Amino acid sequence: MMRFQGFCCAIVLLFSSVVQAETAGWTLFNKVQNAVKEYNFDASFVVLKGSQVDTYRWLHGKSDQQEIEHLIPLDTNGVDILRRNESIYYLLSERPAFVLSGHTITELPAILFESQAKLAVLYNAVPGSSSVMSGRSAQLLRLTAKQPNRYHYWLWLDSETGFPLRIDTLSEQQAPLERWLVTHMQISSELPENLQALLNADLPKPNAGSVKLMPQSQQKLTWLPDSFQIVKQPAAIPQLESSLQSYWLLSDGLHQVSVFVQPSKGVPTQAYRDGATTIFVQNTASLEVTVIGPVSIDVARQLAAGVK
Repeated sequence: MMRFQGFCCAIVLLFSSVVQAETAGWTLFNKVQNAVKEYNFDASFVVLKGSQVDTYRWLHGKSDQQEIEHLIPLDTNGVDILRRNESIYYLLSERPAFVLSGHTITELPAILFESQAKLAVLYNAVPGSSSVMSGRSAQLLRLTAKQPNRYHYWLWLDSETGFPLRIDTLSEQQAPLERWLVTHMQISSELPENLQALLNADLPKPNAGSVKLMPQSQQKLTWLPDSFQIVKQPAAIPQLESSLQSYWLLSDGLHQVSVFVQPSKGVPTQAYRDGATTIFVQNTASLEVTVIGPVSIDVARQLAAGVK
């Protein structure tokens, strides 16, 4: 009887420590989100995908409950993106700005902006050890997937401010796929003058009628990965409009996966990865199915096979 009671006590203590660790993990996560949503900052970061390196400057500020952020690619082929409250502007050279409605810039890491309620369904939050990164004390936070065939995320945040210093995207087998790394970060109490000017600038408003929706799909998608749902009425893709037979946009609240169906070009089935993004192309006698998104190759293959 005493052994049984001791065993029960050990189980209770283990469960209590797991709950405490999970609570501490989500507390750290909320600290990261508060930093990127509430602070005035000027940061530079790089995105590493194998041998490919993309560099950006990211400015953010708040003033009288108005929020503004500017993402500037430091490579020549990028597009400036500005978000002012719930309007997002793609600033194109020699062409009018492309304007959408949204709460976040999708080119920034989605893990920094999605709600804890949604992420807690998909991940466990586990605090890790502290280390020194770029001369600053950094706290590790691991977001480990609850389901198979889903990526994991390791985040390092500045111990003082909570600002994210590094985000690693890992495969199901814990292999590194992509790294987001801050190279410079400055937080200030005042809104920078260049953001204040953009906050006051006369900019066009989003025009919902200008977003063309995809026509109804000719085929059916009979399989979805865990936690993913089909997005209703996705925007059209003008580049593929003439040849596209079916198109589905899938989302689990954090990631988005596109599935395209076009006439077969007779090329062999192929799969490869661009960082954390899988591109899978399957050809049959009559159809070509392309799957693009942050999922494993096995999941992409099952999605392609699910087109009927």
